[in-house]
Amino acid sequence: MRTVTALLAMALAAPAMAQTAPAESISAEDRAALDRTAERGRLLAAYDRVAWLGTDDVQKRLPDWRQKLGGWIVEGPAAAPTLIFHDRSQPPRALYTGRLIGGKLTDATLITGDAAILSPAQLNLIAARDSAARAIGAARLLPCGPAFNTVVVPPAAPGRVTSVYFLSAQTKADDLPIGGHYRVDVAADGRAGAPYAFSKGCMTLPPPPKGQRGVGAVVSTLTAPLPNEAHSFVVEAYQRRLYVIVPQGGNRMFALTPGVPTRLVPTDTAKPGKAPKPAT
Repeated sequence: MRTVTALLAMALAAPAMAQTAPAESISAEDRAALDRTAERGRLLAAYDRVAWLGTDDVQKRLPDWRQKLGGWIVEGPAAAPTLIFHDRSQPPRALYTGRLIGGKLTDATLITGDAAILSPAQLNLIAARDSAARAIGAARLLPCGPAFNTVVVPPAAPGRVTSVYFLSAQTKADDLPIGGHYRVDVAADGRAGAPYAFSKGCMTLPPPPKGQRGVGAVVSTLTAPLPNEAHSFVVEAYQRRLYVIVPQGGNRMFALTPGVPTRLVPTDTAKPGKAPKPAT
């Protein structure tokens, strides 16, 4: 635990040093995995943001939205995702669409007539979300807060799985909701796999002390040998630096910074000092 404490002291007391110290080596396999994780985190953050902004907007446009809205899906790249709210009919029909450009909601409009007809691929995303929600319910998994925010990631290619994320939302400004996030992979035939938990329980990190916005939060993970997409999601969604300690393989520490490739923090630059115990 002495090594971990020193690492935490380094991250909390000297965040600038972690940016300038020479990086320890990361294998090509780990680098590729970290890059995929970061890319997925950016996509989740973009999808989550357009859904959040669209929710506020569609409620203003549809006075009876409580009776009409059946859910939402998002498509497209992280740079310009498209949000679609659909109704409760069978098959569902589109009610509203909007895009996220430069972090802002654009091209928002209500949909009627033939334009409301959803494609087979879009209907499959809705079906995958519903199948995954049943799996979450069967496993009796609850959010760390009032409700889950769902993000459905389209399959990378025909026949591949559709990944459905159940993300515990931020309940207090500037808090960092690390725990309470799950993924359910849904096969092409609509069958949902077992929910995967990114952490072992609810976990919310408070904001940094006043005047120390550059200080990163620190967590450890016991569920995987590398930082996962939930870590990357909260970094991108809430624009906070995060240091992730992975006990597997010798307490390696990874630095996750918004918009920057994940780095391995050198352990030989750690300075002793008092630091809080990392959340797990």
